[in-house]
Amino acid sequence: MTTSEPHDPTAALNQVLSEVIDVVQDVKQAHQKVASAHALHAVLDELFADLQNWARLLIEQDEVLGVSPLSSMPSVAGRTPPTLWPGPATDENVRDLVGEHLDRLEHHVASALAEQDDDGSRAVLAAVQRGLLDHQRSLRDITGERARAAPDTTPDGTIHDF
Repeated sequence: MTTSEPHDPTAALNQVLSEVIDVVQDVKQAHQKVASAHALHAVLDELFADLQNWARLLIEQDEVLGVSPLSSMPSVAGRTPPTLWPGPATDENVRDLVGEHLDRLEHHVASALAEQDDDGSRAVLAAVQRGLLDHQRSLRDITGERARAAPDTTPDGTIHDF
Protein backbone atom coordinates (compact mmCIF):
# COMPACT_ATOMS: atom_id res chain seq x y z
CA MET A 1 0.00 0.00 0.00
CA THR A 2 1.35 3.44 -0.91
CA THR A 3 0.63 6.63 0.92
CA SER A 4 0.52 9.96 -0.76
CA GLU A 5 2.59 12.82 0.56
CA PRO A 6 0.65 15.45 2.46
CA HIS A 7 -0.44 18.56 0.54
CA ASP A 8 2.32 21.15 1.21
CA PRO A 9 2.13 24.11 -1.17
CA THR A 10 5.08 25.87 0.47
CA ALA A 11 7.32 22.83 0.09
CA ALA A 12 6.30 22.62 -3.58
CA LEU A 13 7.09 26.33 -4.03
CA ASN A 14 10.48 25.84 -2.41
CA GLN A 15 11.20 22.80 -4.58
CA VAL A 16 10.81 25.11 -7.58
CA LEU A 17 13.11 27.68 -5.95
CA SER A 18 15.73 25.01 -5.31
CA GLU A 19 15.47 23.83 -8.92
CA VAL A 20 15.77 27.43 -10.19
CA ILE A 21 18.97 27.84 -8.16
CA ASP A 22 20.36 24.63 -9.70
CA VAL A 23 19.45 25.77 -13.22
CA VAL A 24 21.11 29.16 -12.59
CA GLN A 25 24.36 27.33 -11.89
CA ASP A 26 23.92 25.12 -14.95
CA VAL A 27 23.20 28.07 -17.24
CA LYS A 28 26.23 29.89 -15.88
CA GLN A 29 28.39 26.91 -16.91
CA ALA A 30 26.64 26.67 -20.27
CA HIS A 31 27.19 30.37 -20.91
CA GLN A 32 30.95 29.87 -20.56
CA LYS A 33 30.92 27.13 -23.21
CA VAL A 34 29.26 29.20 -25.96
CA ALA A 35 31.11 31.77 -28.04
CA SER A 36 29.81 35.29 -27.38
CA ALA A 37 29.11 35.84 -31.09
CA HIS A 38 26.68 32.90 -31.26
CA ALA A 39 22.92 33.42 -31.01
CA LEU A 40 22.77 30.84 -28.22
CA HIS A 41 24.94 33.10 -26.05
CA ALA A 42 22.30 35.85 -26.16
CA VAL A 43 19.53 33.35 -25.38
CA LEU A 44 21.52 32.14 -22.36
CA ASP A 45 22.05 35.76 -21.23
CA GLU A 46 18.28 36.33 -21.26
CA LEU A 47 17.60 33.01 -19.54
CA PHE A 48 20.16 33.74 -16.83
CA ALA A 49 18.56 37.14 -16.12
CA ASP A 50 15.08 35.58 -15.97
CA LEU A 51 16.23 32.77 -13.67
CA GLN A 52 17.69 35.31 -11.26
CA ASN A 53 14.44 37.29 -11.36
CA TRP A 54 12.36 34.15 -10.78
CA ALA A 55 14.51 33.19 -7.78
CA ARG A 56 13.97 36.68 -6.35
CA LEU A 57 10.18 36.46 -6.92
CA LEU A 58 10.01 33.03 -5.29
CA ILE A 59 12.01 34.22 -2.27
CA GLU A 60 9.78 37.29 -1.96
CA GLN A 61 6.71 35.04 -2.11
CA ASP A 62 8.16 32.86 0.65
CA GLU A 63 8.63 35.98 2.75
CA VAL A 64 4.99 36.97 2.15
CA LEU A 65 4.02 33.50 3.38
CA GLY A 66 6.26 33.90 6.45
CA VAL A 67 8.75 31.25 5.35
CA SER A 68 12.54 31.39 5.24
CA PRO A 69 13.39 29.29 2.18
CA LEU A 70 17.07 28.96 2.93
CA SER A 71 16.27 27.28 6.24
CA SER A 72 15.06 24.27 4.24
CA MET A 73 17.61 24.22 1.40
CA PRO A 74 21.24 25.04 0.75
CA SER A 75 22.07 28.48 -0.60
CA VAL A 76 23.96 28.90 -3.87
CA ALA A 77 27.21 29.08 -1.88
CA GLY A 78 26.35 25.78 -0.20
CA ARG A 79 25.89 23.90 -3.47
CA THR A 80 28.49 22.21 -5.59
CA PRO A 81 27.35 22.29 -9.20
CA PRO A 82 28.11 19.21 -11.28
CA THR A 83 30.60 19.58 -14.09
CA LEU A 84 28.29 19.40 -17.06
CA TRP A 85 31.03 19.34 -19.70
CA PRO A 86 34.49 18.23 -18.61
CA GLY A 87 35.85 19.35 -21.99
CA PRO A 88 34.69 21.31 -25.00
CA ALA A 89 31.00 21.34 -25.82
CA THR A 90 29.22 22.23 -29.02
CA ASP A 91 26.36 24.72 -29.11
CA GLU A 92 24.08 21.76 -29.77
CA ASN A 93 25.33 19.96 -26.63
CA VAL A 94 24.73 23.08 -24.58
CA ARG A 95 21.31 23.78 -26.11
CA ASP A 96 20.17 20.18 -25.58
CA LEU A 97 21.28 20.00 -21.95
CA VAL A 98 19.84 23.40 -21.06
CA GLY A 99 16.60 22.37 -22.79
CA GLU A 100 16.45 19.21 -20.66
CA HIS A 101 16.96 21.25 -17.49
CA LEU A 102 14.22 23.69 -18.51
CA ASP A 103 11.88 20.76 -19.20
CA ARG A 104 12.56 19.37 -15.72
CA LEU A 105 12.03 22.79 -14.14
CA GLU A 106 8.78 23.27 -16.08
CA HIS A 107 7.54 19.91 -14.75
CA HIS A 108 8.30 21.02 -11.16
CA VAL A 109 6.58 24.37 -11.77
CA ALA A 110 3.45 22.66 -13.16
CA SER A 111 3.33 20.29 -10.16
CA ALA A 112 3.82 23.14 -7.68
CA LEU A 113 1.19 25.24 -9.43
CA ALA A 114 -1.35 22.46 -9.02
CA GLU A 115 -0.71 22.40 -5.25
CA GLN A 116 -1.07 26.11 -4.55
CA ASP A 117 -3.90 27.56 -2.48
CA ASP A 118 -2.47 31.07 -2.39
CA ASP A 119 -3.17 33.47 -5.29
CA GLY A 120 0.23 35.15 -4.94
CA SER A 121 2.07 31.84 -5.18
CA ARG A 122 -0.01 30.83 -8.19
CA ALA A 123 0.75 34.16 -9.90
CA VAL A 124 4.51 33.82 -9.35
CA LEU A 125 4.56 30.21 -10.56
CA ALA A 126 2.41 31.06 -13.58
CA ALA A 127 4.86 33.83 -14.52
CA VAL A 128 7.77 31.40 -14.21
CA GLN A 129 5.90 28.86 -16.33
CA ARG A 130 5.18 31.41 -19.09
CA GLY A 131 8.82 32.47 -19.08
CA LEU A 132 10.02 28.88 -19.27
CA LEU A 133 7.81 28.22 -22.26
CA ASP A 134 9.23 31.31 -23.98
CA HIS A 135 12.80 30.18 -23.32
CA GLN A 136 12.08 26.64 -24.50
CA ARG A 137 10.68 28.16 -27.70
CA SER A 138 13.80 30.32 -28.10
CA LEU A 139 16.02 27.25 -27.79
CA ARG A 140 13.93 25.44 -30.42
CA ASP A 141 14.10 28.50 -32.70
CA ILE A 142 17.88 28.39 -32.57
CA THR A 143 17.64 24.75 -33.61
CA GLY A 144 15.47 25.76 -36.56
CA GLU A 145 17.86 28.53 -37.55
CA ARG A 146 20.77 26.13 -37.51
CA ALA A 147 18.84 23.64 -39.64
CA ARG A 148 17.96 26.33 -42.19
CA ALA A 149 21.44 27.83 -42.09
CA ALA A 150 23.24 24.62 -42.99
CA PRO A 151 26.92 24.89 -43.90
CA ASP A 152 27.53 26.47 -47.28
CA THR A 153 29.39 24.32 -49.77
CA THR A 154 31.41 25.55 -52.73
CA PRO A 155 31.40 23.77 -56.10
CA ASP A 156 34.58 21.90 -55.11
CA GLY A 157 32.75 20.45 -52.06
CA THR A 158 34.56 22.53 -49.45
CA ILE A 159 32.28 23.24 -46.51
CA HIS A 160 32.17 26.78 -45.15
CA ASP A 161 30.34 27.10 -41.84
CA PHE A 162 29.40 30.77 -41.61
